[in-house]
Amino acid sequence: MKNRYIPFQIIATLDPLDVLKRKEYFDLAFLDIQMDGVDGITLATELRSRNSRLALFFVTNYDTYQDDAMDLQAFRFFEKPFDVGRLYAGLDKAMEHIDGAYVDIFLQDGGMSRRVLVDDILYVTRDGRKAAVITKSGTLVTPEAFDAWCDKLPSLFFYAVHKSFLVNLHYVDIYSYTELFLTNGSRIPIAPRRQSAFHKFWFGYLRRR
Repeated sequence: MKNRYIPFQIIATLDPLDVLKRKEYFDLAFLDIQMDGVDGITLATELRSRNSRLALFFVTNYDTYQDDAMDLQAFRFFEKPFDVGRLYAGLDKAMEHIDGAYVDIFLQDGGMSRRVLVDDILYVTRDGRKAAVITKSGTLVTPEAFDAWCDKLPSLFFYAVHKSFLVNLHYVDIYSYTELFLTNGSRIPIAPRRQSAFHKFWFGYLRRR
């Protein structure tokens, strides 16, 4: 991906068990189906559990495994030998997919920035003129306004249930008409004027899952 100016690190191995031992998460994986030690479907299931946005590429000549690969929402399915043009087209699409999985958070203190998985954000709340982004690993305060986060995060599963709360619906543990309880114990009020609209959105969200 040098010609796309995208920094990357490649880990190549012939031993799938080595990948399991590493306990790392990956953005993109090329896997054969039949391998010694563990098959590609099993390995892919483990890698997907580490990163739900993983772009999976399967390489095989065995059509019998395609249904299993599709169940894992494989990004592409390649037969041997590679079609180079199709390979690079697939990589370009994968980069678009991966880029949409992250968001850059500029921190209030120190002028630093941090790249965070969108799926790791539980909710965003107002903090004066700033916004606090609550993630699975902690709270990050950003100088960006709350409304900017409403525009930045995907509207398919983020919803502004209140003028001060933008919630990732993936982390809703309990929904009542007037409030949400998240998996981390947070209690989020739903503004009275937004309750009816959110009620419809919530059940639409559940049907899409």
